[in-house]
Amino acid sequence: MDIPGATGVPDREALQKAEQESERLHEELKKEIKSEARDIGLLRKELRITVPAKIITDHMDHNYAELMHDAFVPGFRKGRAPRRLIEKRFGAEVRQSLTSSVVAQSFFAAVENQSLDVLGDPLFSIPVDSGTKLMDIDEALQHLKLPEAGDFSYVCELELKPKFELPELKGIPIKTPQVEVTDAMVDEQVLQRRKIRGRVEPVSAGTAEKDDMVIADVTLTVDGQEVKREENVTIGVRPARLEGIALHTLDQVLTGVAPGETRTAECTIPDDFERSDLRGKPGQFTFKVHELKRLVPEALPEFLKAWGFDDEAEARRSFRQELETEHEQLVERAKKAQVEQYLLERTTLDLPQDFSTRQTERAVLRRVVELQQRGMPMTDIEANIDELRTSAKGQVANGLKLGFIFEKVAEQLEVNVTDEEVNTEIARIARLYNRRFDRIRDELQARGSLDQLVEQIRQNKCVDQLLAQAMLEDASAEPAKAKAPRRRRKSAKALEGSGPAHPEENR
Repeated sequence: MDIPGATGVPDREALQKAEQESERLHEELKKEIKSEARDIGLLRKELRITVPAKIITDHMDHNYAELMHDAFVPGFRKGRAPRRLIEKRFGAEVRQSLTSSVVAQSFFAAVENQSLDVLGDPLFSIPVDSGTKLMDIDEALQHLKLPEAGDFSYVCELELKPKFELPELKGIPIKTPQVEVTDAMVDEQVLQRRKIRGRVEPVSAGTAEKDDMVIADVTLTVDGQEVKREENVTIGVRPARLEGIALHTLDQVLTGVAPGETRTAECTIPDDFERSDLRGKPGQFTFKVHELKRLVPEALPEFLKAWGFDDEAEARRSFRQELETEHEQLVERAKKAQVEQYLLERTTLDLPQDFSTRQTERAVLRRVVELQQRGMPMTDIEANIDELRTSAKGQVANGLKLGFIFEKVAEQLEVNVTDEEVNTEIARIARLYNRRFDRIRDELQARGSLDQLVEQIRQNKCVDQLLAQAMLEDASAEPAKAKAPRRRRKSAKALEGSGPAHPEENR
């Protein structure tokens, strides 16, 4: 516990005492707390935890005793201030600090007692004026208060890791593919580089097109009551998920809208929405549009000049040679896909039919990191993940399954990731986007993708080990053309046209 009124940085002895007190609280809670778990869906549970009043009183007394010994109170020598004055002066801080400790340690104790393998952090069910609302720990601690007397109870929801067995990892059959660099791949490479150097421009005339973005005030209403409202939100004109609610036809709703107009989209509140009283109800989003924007790739003449090419033909020859130089990477990527398919097909792993928002976001973050590692423009990444959030349930399921599978594979193969490996990969991504290392690192941190990057590096190391033990077969008898990274293809002439519109930074 931080000592209110103390000065300077806590010494090693104070930190050790705090750790010992936290451990003592944890062990007492394991013996004394009451916890009830009930299923609220596949791999989801509601956990009701009750902390006995005696534990709260004992640790409150202990904290005040420590404080009376260490705190500095004006007018008294150290350790001489009476408890009554200590309580009056520091009571709120002591109670807040103990609340944090009790909530955290009681949750961990309950998870151990219930033998739960928890995925991620819990969400706490907090009473509000309109019913109950799910909150993360930081927000919940603003509402959770230890009682002056009696037991302390709270309710939280959590997700669980699935239980499964891995298939045989040695001797995975792998065909070594014959990869051919196609004209479509060259087209895509040129277009991607132009997008990275492109500019987001306001649409001064006309209406929104698919993959444009709109700046709008967004309001969510349920039963005629406003639930959420946010101003000047940037929204892509494509299917998306807002506030955890899937809007599969958002592209149809916003296509053709002009600044000053208002559009509405019907929705259904999902089963994991933060307010339990609204789950399953029909709702409506209202979009009051203020502005339209569109990404325009760098014009071909300026692009050729910036790269030092005399003409388009020279640029295409150069990028073809670059892709052919990366032939080995393309082959290894194809092998990795076969390893993933092998693991998916031979691992029995049950997942919910309807994925929660947090489950979907885990798959999304994993996909974002994977595409960034390939150097895909952020415009295309954002379009890809919006699709993943709304319609591609198979992709979400496979992404989640692979995450669980490779976590277990890494444990079995004893694969770890070092800080140096993470920094090396961030530096490589920065070079792909012609950005600074610290900017890429900060963006990964802000998006919550650093953990996913670590997982991706660990997964790649696992794949390398599995391929080293695989049964390789030459597939030269049946050459397979490598697929271009995106489904839409353009001819060389079509490169003069504009690409999908969404903002991205170029510096």
